[in-house]
Amino acid sequence: MDDDVDPPSVLVISDCHVGSEVVRTLHRAANACLVTDHDGVAGQTPEDISVVVGDGRDGAVLRDAGAEQTDLALVSMRTDHCALLVTQLLRTRFDVETVVVVLNDPQNRAAFEPVASTVICGSRVLATELQGAVETALQSPETA
Repeated sequence: MDDDVDPPSVLVISDCHVGSEVVRTLHRAANACLVTDHDGVAGQTPEDISVVVGDGRDGAVLRDAGAEQTDLALVSMRTDHCALLVTQLLRTRFDVETVVVVLNDPQNRAAFEPVASTVICGSRVLATELQGAVETALQSPETA
């Protein structure tokens, strides 16, 4: 890797534990920052990772976290309504080009497609992971 190239900046806005897991995974390859208003999520984030504690729906909080300079934002909120507000704020006020959103209810996809770069259905990802775990358990010799 070229030492003269700065790592990409990734802003993770989350009020759930997905946020701390994502920044933990990304921090080696990117300059990752977590924005959360949940003390438990902030507390699970390693000390060497930047955390801004505050409401991700607040423009001042996002500015403090570096939204104006971020290369990519990931939004994972407990409610799709909050995720949509954060996504719209990132796109309109901070002109963040790439916004990835984790959607809770697949029926809300149409509301996100005009504003998010990528929409990931969290329930579908979880269902796929659970299916794999069940299939592995059923194939193991202990269950035969």
